Amino acid sequence: MVSQHHPSGRMGWIAWLRGAALCFLFAGGVTAQAASPRTNHLADSHDPYLLEHAHDPVDWYPWGPQALDKARRENKPIYLSIGYSACYWCHVAQRELYRNPQIAALMNRWFVNVLVDREQRPDIDHIYMLARQLMTRDSGWPNNVFLTPDLQPFYIGSYFPPKATAQQEGFPTLLATLHKNWTQHPAEVKRIAAQIAQAMQAAAIAGDASAPIDPAAWTQTAQTEVLHRFDALDGGFASATSAARFPQPPLLAWLLARGGTGEPKATHAVVFTLQAMAQGGLMDQLGGGFRRYAVDPGWSVPHFEMMLSDNAQLLSVYARAYAQTRLPDLRWTAQRTARFLLRDLRLPQGVFATAIAAETGGVEGATDLWTTAQIDAVLGPRQAQAWFALYALAPVHPGSESGVLRQRRDVAEHLLRQGQWVARLEQLAPQRRALLAARNHRPQPRRDDKIVTADNAMAIRALAQAGMVLDDRALTEAAMRVADWEWQHAWNPYQRLLVHQWAGGHVGNPGFLDDYAELARAYLTLASVQHDARWSQRASDLAAAMLQRFAAPDGSLRSAPTSDALPFPTPLQGDVHRPSGQSAAIAVLLELAQRTGQAHWADAARRALRPLALQVQARPLDWPDLLQTLGSAAGRAVFASLPQTTHIRPADCAGLPQGACSSDRVQVKWLASDRMQLHIAPGFHINANPASEPNLIAATVLVGGQPLPGVRYPPPLLFRPAFAPQGIVVWEGRVTLNLPALSPAQRAALALRVQACNATTCLAPSVMQIGASTSSPPQPSPRVRRE
Repeated sequence: MVSQHHPSGRMGWIAWLRGAALCFLFAGGVTAQAASPRTNHLADSHDPYLLEHAHDPVDWYPWGPQALDKARRENKPIYLSIGYSACYWCHVAQRELYRNPQIAALMNRWFVNVLVDREQRPDIDHIYMLARQLMTRDSGWPNNVFLTPDLQPFYIGSYFPPKATAQQEGFPTLLATLHKNWTQHPAEVKRIAAQIAQAMQAAAIAGDASAPIDPAAWTQTAQTEVLHRFDALDGGFASATSAARFPQPPLLAWLLARGGTGEPKATHAVVFTLQAMAQGGLMDQLGGGFRRYAVDPGWSVPHFEMMLSDNAQLLSVYARAYAQTRLPDLRWTAQRTARFLLRDLRLPQGVFATAIAAETGGVEGATDLWTTAQIDAVLGPRQAQAWFALYALAPVHPGSESGVLRQRRDVAEHLLRQGQWVARLEQLAPQRRALLAARNHRPQPRRDDKIVTADNAMAIRALAQAGMVLDDRALTEAAMRVADWEWQHAWNPYQRLLVHQWAGGHVGNPGFLDDYAELARAYLTLASVQHDARWSQRASDLAAAMLQRFAAPDGSLRSAPTSDALPFPTPLQGDVHRPSGQSAAIAVLLELAQRTGQAHWADAARRALRPLALQVQARPLDWPDLLQTLGSAAGRAVFASLPQTTHIRPADCAGLPQGACSSDRVQVKWLASDRMQLHIAPGFHINANPASEPNLIAATVLVGGQPLPGVRYPPPLLFRPAFAPQGIVVWEGRVTLNLPALSPAQRAALALRVQACNATTCLAPSVMQIGASTSSPPQPSPRVRRE
């Protein structure tokens, strides 16, 4: 999806950045030229999308030290373009901009140009898509970002036209404007970039604060909202900002699970939506499988790219919906989707390619568009008449003779009510085969043959589930073949490292959280289907490696391996179009806990969920895969009785000693210049130092914000809360801490970090400023600063 807003109208600072456009440079216009035979720095890449640009006259670099060092050394801004092979507008930009020698000359002279495949580097994509959303309130690809040499964005957009239009200035003018402002007003550009970077940091760490873990409340809030948004006329879920309809498989899967627990409205919403999608142009009516999304509420006109991740998830949803309802149309659609995967996306090794592009020969959907005359010519008048009794052509553009095939809605719904939909489709099988054969003789869209681990893992799960539900051994065997290939080629047992992708026969970059989590999840699905211990053992090995590589000290799970080259943390994504790595990981950890009875898996799931709670509480509908996991038997076993975190009310302070009623229920009393006593309110405790678990906040003496070395902390007590039956170490009542000799500066900067809890309540961590001059010990009335 591509926004085409005017780039100068987005925010006030954009108007300043545009400055006085240097239009005279291109007064005569720009004419696109053919690609140059030269190669740029992408020629050594193995990524299909990058290789498509290796002969552009733009001096492209892949993301990496060579490009980033060049930008710093030459003090040039970076033009970062993020796209992917199946993206239509990415290829339009290549034809109109990047293959134009005059435009390329400006890009090369004024900028360091970096091209990123979002499927190869989802961490970079997520970071700078957050910037796009903050700056323009939209999203989509290509995502084109102008960065300072230290990687802070200062201008952002999507498709830029080669010449000015009524809505946008031309790309050459924009380049000239940004170059002028960078060279003549660098301080102002950097100031703007710093403001944007600050907003990105704040948004990316929005989940750091704690919130109650309350799956029941989250589920009820999400279900109320989604059923309110359900479109009872067209199916799907209405958006306040766009007419486009996305399948949103995680949402459908969660609602299906809700329906299985006795929520008939949820089941109806899912089934009606699945049937509407299968009737529309969103589904390839000839070959099966689903396109990316529909541009209209009726699912008629699609965006034509076809993604492995979408189709794997939808195969799973249709198969599970059939298992739950036994409706034959859902079975038929699941079978057609599986056939598409195996016919059009499967590679010779048995694994799956990533996507099929939206365009053919520069025209979006060209392979899939028909006119009535073309269908008549293939089928003949009589067969065409029978075909058009059910099918219609939905015009992609107003007034166009060609269109995309979809079913006539009134006819299809009548057939469904009569239970004759599948029978009619089978009657039309000869016509469908003839049209598919004719289409296969047309020029075909490109296929992106890179092998992405997480996407193939979703295919494993879907094929295994569909094989069981549809009683189709071939699908189960296909799933096992992919599963074995991934274990043999993507997993390094010696380094315990999983790779993210293979491309051109070459190993790609290290895996992300979702690669580990989704592959482990796929193996657990096979373990359920096959009852073979090797699959659960592989899942356990992957989960252990996942925690080793991605778990932070507080138990939260990072989305990407740590990298010094990225200036921002990778923001959380939620489960809108696919499960997030965090949601998939928690599902794996909970299932392993249920299968093995080993408490450390459940503990890891708890620690991983706590840092997400604030975001889930704020927008539970963005986390349907997580909600489905928490509502499962494995989720309920761990989280149903989890104590809720609450905050103390001022009234709760009544009766405590004078000075002890800070919100953290801790008072500091100095016994000597090197010895302090902590008075902890009755009924409360604080975590001892060292704490029992990495996610617990140990009471710590700080100096200058860092732990003070040499403090002698007292022996702890053992406390057994419901969430940790094995016990955790704490301090209660009065405890004494012995400090090392301190300089006057250190004494003045002393602070104490604590988190007070009782049996059911934990307060937010706080830092108590306790420093004083050397003339007398610090006094016991601390100022509290919230972290």
